[in-house]
Amino acid sequence: MFNRCFLLFFVVTFVVSCGPEPKFNKEDLAEQEQAWAQMMEGHDVVMPLMNDLYQVSTQLKELAADAMVEASDFHPRAQEALANIEKAEDGMMEWMGGIKENPKDSVRARYEDHAAIMAFIDKEKTDIDQVAEDMRASISAAKALIQERTGN
Repeated sequence: MFNRCFLLFFVVTFVVSCGPEPKFNKEDLAEQEQAWAQMMEGHDVVMPLMNDLYQVSTQLKELAADAMVEASDFHPRAQEALANIEKAEDGMMEWMGGIKENPKDSVRARYEDHAAIMAFIDKEKTDIDQVAEDMRASISAAKALIQERTGN
């Protein structure tokens, strides 16, 4: 009985320890982790801008509504700025939705090699950097219109 248990334990241990090789070595995993963290730093920088977008959007909507009856070009420019704000917000939501659907482990399971994972992360970093640029530009344009209209 003891021999059978020992043999069974040995076989199970052997099978488990001889499982499939990991896809990625420690260096690859460390590089992936570092790149992922840098990408998420980009997200963390952009996230507070969502509040800024909301604030300037609210102010600009009020000013645009007031200017709608005037014979000036403020209203159409305000509408264009509001459309750019909405586009920037949509870009952020789309990016976050894509990352939520593609967490690190899912990306590692989907791609067979390290280079493909790094390319995925690099693309996502480029995308979030573009979202940041779009957000900053739309905030800046809206603030300029608000200042033009209010003097503040």
